[in-house]
Amino acid sequence: MNRIILAVDGGATKTTMTIRSTDGEVLFTETTTGSNYQAIGRERVQQVFASLLEQAATTVSCRGIHAAAFAIAGIDTKEDTAIVTEIVRASLASSPFTVEKMTIENDVEATLLGAAGHSPASLLISGTGAICFSYNRESIFRTGGWGHRAGDEGSGYWLGQQIVQAIFRAEDGRGERTSLTELVLSQLQLGHVEELLNWLYHADYTNAKLASVGSLLQKAVEQGDAVALSIARRAGEELALLAGVTLRKASYTNGAHTFYLNGGVLKNNPAIYETLVQDVHKEYPHVHFSLCDDKPIEYIVKRALVSLQ
Repeated sequence: MNRIILAVDGGATKTTMTIRSTDGEVLFTETTTGSNYQAIGRERVQQVFASLLEQAATTVSCRGIHAAAFAIAGIDTKEDTAIVTEIVRASLASSPFTVEKMTIENDVEATLLGAAGHSPASLLISGTGAICFSYNRESIFRTGGWGHRAGDEGSGYWLGQQIVQAIFRAEDGRGERTSLTELVLSQLQLGHVEELLNWLYHADYTNAKLASVGSLLQKAVEQGDAVALSIARRAGEELALLAGVTLRKASYTNGAHTFYLNGGVLKNNPAIYETLVQDVHKEYPHVHFSLCDDKPIEYIVKRALVSLQ
């Protein structure tokens, strides 16, 4: 029987909603701003969901959703789950859609379950933040994801933070000169390091903006910049630590195991990726690393399909 599913990938910087039939027909897909309530507040997240549902209602004639998967960043505790569940239910209540079966999970957990199906697997994502999950058919184990104030080592935000620290240290004479200074000032269209300080503490500053600075690391690495190489190596080591601890939590015993990797940091920084893989293989040589090729929403669609089985 052909059924209707709804999937939402709600990240820190963007949110994608899609409605599809189980035979693969795409009825609606739209992307808008982020939906992490810890970053933008409950009311704004509800507005994001409500707006997407309103847009969907103009193009999707059927009103009954058989399964919905909401994969949302910022769901880290039971309290977070309760808050986001309330937001989702309020958004749906103001829409014409009804949902028979609904899952509301951390975005990384949902992506892992969508990618793994019913097989043991792990997933590490390093984007704006960094977090890792492992699934062993019985339970899901998590490491990291504590946010930029307490951790997220190896993430895009962390890279941006390390880069601006290196620039300021070099400016003071407390650290080695680095090509990152020129690269960052050029990208941000700033004339001097002092202007970087103003940019960093400006009223419109966001974590995503600092994370975007991290995208310049690979260019400096390719130039052979010693500071950039050091930052890349430390990022890979931190992510390898995250991966290894999660595997131990899941009682992994070094058999065949797929370890999915996703996020801009790992996809755009070969030096970080290679350090992560090499470090993990020192202890777990049989882990197979796989960069996620599909867009995140495709894994959430798979998660919704799994929930129907």
